[in-house]
Amino acid sequence: MDRNVYRYFGSGSLRRSVLCLLIGWFGAPLGAHPVLSFTVASHVEASKAHHEKSSSETFPLTVVLGHQYLTIDAKGVRTIYDFARNRMLRVDLQRKTYEDYSLYSEIAFRVLEFYNRVMLGKMLETMKTRPASVDAAMAEQLFSLAEDGSQTVLERKKSRGNTLFEWQNQLLVSASDAQQTLAAEYRREFWRFIRYYAGGHPQVLAALSGLSGVPEKMSFVRTNVKTETRTLTLRAISTPADAPYSLEGFALAMPDREPFKTLATVSVDDAPAQWQAHVAAALKDRDLAFSQARFLDAMLAQEEATLASGDPYLEWLQQVRDSMRGDAPTQRLISGLAARDESSAQQAAADFRALRDLKPQYSDVLDVFEGNELLSLKQGERGERLLLAALQENPYVTGAWHDLGDYYYRSFRMQDAWGCLDAARRMDAQNPTLRQIDELEQTLRAKNPDFF
Repeated sequence: MDRNVYRYFGSGSLRRSVLCLLIGWFGAPLGAHPVLSFTVASHVEASKAHHEKSSSETFPLTVVLGHQYLTIDAKGVRTIYDFARNRMLRVDLQRKTYEDYSLYSEIAFRVLEFYNRVMLGKMLETMKTRPASVDAAMAEQLFSLAEDGSQTVLERKKSRGNTLFEWQNQLLVSASDAQQTLAAEYRREFWRFIRYYAGGHPQVLAALSGLSGVPEKMSFVRTNVKTETRTLTLRAISTPADAPYSLEGFALAMPDREPFKTLATVSVDDAPAQWQAHVAAALKDRDLAFSQARFLDAMLAQEEATLASGDPYLEWLQQVRDSMRGDAPTQRLISGLAARDESSAQQAAADFRALRDLKPQYSDVLDVFEGNELLSLKQGERGERLLLAALQENPYVTGAWHDLGDYYYRSFRMQDAWGCLDAARRMDAQNPTLRQIDELEQTLRAKNPDFF
């Protein structure tokens, strides 16, 4: 993998919702997919640094392997990976609720965090106390990813009916030679489940995926902040008769935090119509304001339409440019939009704040502009609050959702990022400012096919 393909958003970005229409799919037949029953034993080693003791737990886990989806049931939660729609759902079986996220948010986090650790490991290479979690091999094991040109060399050994995979005498994976039969057409789905649930070094999974069955017992050593040994013991594989799978009785639950509280205000059923009406109203208000010589109002309505549609409406700007030259507030706005360095960004933020005190129409645009300047100045929380305030005022401004998604992406808050970007795409799937996220998703699929 080339890490540069994931450096997607940059400073000065051009400016999506978790709700998704899945009920039709959930009512479809499940089919005679294999159902695998496991016992999972997890042991987390003591952490001297955090003054914590070792801990262990054992629990049952049930997996359904489908070509288009995967479900994992453990400890009262069902996780559904929908590969047909690229969604990931977390179902609370007790509360009868589910949350809905983009599958790309899971893969993007793995990829960026993987490269973050590999780069940090290289920076700390000479330190004797370098944490194990930043060793390239341990990151490859945890995330089931490998960098192009990886130098990791693993050892393969046999011991007491098990195949061991080690790196520098440290066990990564142990797999029993005893196997259970699994239909050939579902073996790829089995190893996809392992990637998501247990990790495993790509070299190890490549070796094991050639087996004619699946190991009855596997152990994975996962080093994150702490080191966990996760052992999966396969109890049974069954293929029950076809049965409908439904979320009837389950309610969609949005996380009780931002940006999801604001995302909940975006209509699911008629988002495109609401968006179109919003753009049309802004353009109408622009022309009216200009005819009344309310030039700041006209310019902010123009920017509102541009942020929502991605269209700069250059012809209108050329027609009115000369008329606006003498209007001080409008010139102050235009000057702020031209900020290029830290000093001018600070001044622009102050100017946008001052212009808001004039109480112009479409003042939410000033929040978007000031919010972006604050983000560029590394004042993330303040910038985020302003973008959210703008969207609470006008939730159909796709550019503001894009900018907020950009901030979350760069902050490794991937579920938040795709929630914002999905909302924007639901309103205007052809918006030119959103092409980058389409291309990023294509890259994630192309570079990480074993997760899809």
